[in-house]
Amino acid sequence: MRGVLKSVGPLLLGIGMVLLASSLFNSFLSLRMGIERFPPQLIGFVVSAYFAGFLFGSLWAGAVVARVGHIRAFAAFAAILTGSFLFLALFVSAWAWMAIRVLSGFAIAGIFVVTESWLNDRADSGNRGRILSFYMIVNQMASGLGQQLLQAGDPAGPDLFLVAGALLSVALVPVALSPSAGPPPPSRTALNLIALYRISPLGVVGCFAVGLSNAAFYSLAPLFGQSLGLSVAAIAQFMTVTIFAGMLMQWPVGRLSDRRDRRHVIVGVTSGVVLAAAAIAVVGSWSLPLLLGLVAVYGGLSLTIYPLMVAHANDFTGPGQRVAASAGLLLAYGIGAVIGPILAANIMGWFGPQALFAYVSVISAGLAGFTLYRIGRRAPVPVDARKAFVPVAETTAAPRPGPGHDAADADSEDTIPDERAEAPRSPTSGADGTA
Repeated sequence: MRGVLKSVGPLLLGIGMVLLASSLFNSFLSLRMGIERFPPQLIGFVVSAYFAGFLFGSLWAGAVVARVGHIRAFAAFAAILTGSFLFLALFVSAWAWMAIRVLSGFAIAGIFVVTESWLNDRADSGNRGRILSFYMIVNQMASGLGQQLLQAGDPAGPDLFLVAGALLSVALVPVALSPSAGPPPPSRTALNLIALYRISPLGVVGCFAVGLSNAAFYSLAPLFGQSLGLSVAAIAQFMTVTIFAGMLMQWPVGRLSDRRDRRHVIVGVTSGVVLAAAAIAVVGSWSLPLLLGLVAVYGGLSLTIYPLMVAHANDFTGPGQRVAASAGLLLAYGIGAVIGPILAANIMGWFGPQALFAYVSVISAGLAGFTLYRIGRRAPVPVDARKAFVPVAETTAAPRPGPGHDAADADSEDTIPDERAEAPRSPTSGADGTA
């Protein structure tokens, strides 16, 4: 285990710096659009352009990795992301930013394809869960700390564009100088969302709903804080508390879901999100300590829903279906993430900033209701037949099997067959962790 972590250490350092810069930039850009007085509806389109690029990247970036290899692809994607950050400083135009953010989303998806397929290649059935959990900690820590960098410069000036660009440039160094060779180029993964829905309706609908709500929150919450008159430091604290609370709650919620019907846990978690989001909408403006306490509850619960959905869907997939299942769930999330910010931004424009949390509360209530419906339609999976819970970031672009899953599980099949099909498909020779 120590040797594996040592071999992927430069990669983890590189992706940590990428996430540090990306987390800073996403919150900063929302603040900057508020400063530039962009209409809320237009802000929604700029935000959704990023997720549209991410969606395309999750589908096509694997072809780039397959063509040039992991190290060169990481360098190329990081360079595109750096350029997109810096070019945004030159054109203060919502339409120009919309086009450039598509490139940003494509590049960050490519970086995740490289990182996670690399990690899966280095892992085996005995340490995969621990390695990917360690990666999750790096992911959330960097995302949380990136919020604090909002205080590194004036959001109204060019400083934060330059800080984010500099961090991304430095992120290339540890990966480019890594003494460890990259893994073999991955194969492509075919997606079949309809077949995946037949296998796990709740998994697909749940990931779509998470995209609708969480993408809107993390993109537009800084605008909500700005509307309350919070300082940049307070907004950074607000976002950091949300992310760190989600990181701390991953394992307790995951362990509970491994011991009980996951759907009951999902109902409990989504119901908690409904109450927390409604409370923020009604009383969140009363005081900063109250707001931070409520967003800690909100973040601690909302960030566990996506991995719960992934674990639930994988309870119903066979060994040869997990690559396509992970990619399909990411696709469902990406579709929701494209729609969510546009919808939420328009609602905020009509009803005010607090409507963001009313929107999240309604989406979560709908998901809780659909989960209850599915409980009545399908028997639970026996405890001994469930796949182990592994924390999963919503930006994942590659499968994350839990401990005890062989690499062959992720390699044996690239498409999800219709559940009514009787003949098994032949395994492929693709590398583990493809996107």
